[in-house]
Amino acid sequence: MLTSITFEPPLRIIVVEDYTSLREQLVIHLQADGHCVLGADSGEELDELVQSGVKPDMLILDLNLPLEDGNSIAKRMRQAFPHIGIVMHTVRTSTSEKTKGYLSGADIYVSKPASPLEISAAVLSLGRRLNRVVENTAWMLDIKRQLLFITCNQPIALHPAEVLTLNHLALAPNHLANSEQLLELLKPIHSDWDKANLEVHFSRLRKKIAPFLDDLPSIKMVRGAGYQLCFPLKIQA
Repeated sequence: MLTSITFEPPLRIIVVEDYTSLREQLVIHLQADGHCVLGADSGEELDELVQSGVKPDMLILDLNLPLEDGNSIAKRMRQAFPHIGIVMHTVRTSTSEKTKGYLSGADIYVSKPASPLEISAAVLSLGRRLNRVVENTAWMLDIKRQLLFITCNQPIALHPAEVLTLNHLALAPNHLANSEQLLELLKPIHSDWDKANLEVHFSRLRKKIAPFLDDLPSIKMVRGAGYQLCFPLKIQA
């Protein structure tokens, strides 16, 4: 039975759905599959995410959205990101609607209501077909020297807490760890840290890595779950 699907590295997915509870359910479910997932309630909010530097591999896109419908969004996103995967998740699944959607750039139609596992299966199927270019597959963490290596760039010097954090996330299931686990991990170095300190720690680590990621996500806070590493990382002990 299908239970969980993971990609290495995780897919960057945006769920565009104006029904709040459904959007949140899909975001949480796909995050549990190991992907880096954000939600947007409209084409306008999707544009804000893209303008902030998010480059999605895939959209889960509703058709009935306020102001701009899913077909219009699919058409212009296909133009902006030719290799993006687009899953239409909608009640509008007549032959004419599907034809219009495919001509607008859709790859797969999933009829509402669909179970989260059906969405996972659609993501798996489409993800395998994506012509995805991964710019950062050569990232390596040298634990002894406390350095993070990237192809064609000078290594990034890390603090001991940063080394422990990246190593733990790289080896964790779905590259995800909760705050309590991370605080316990860092206790030998920072025994007085709390969740606020941890948030500052990750903010500084993201800023250190960001210039080398070419707008790719680095470490994401997953609500109710913790922090997730969003790029592939090899470990050299």
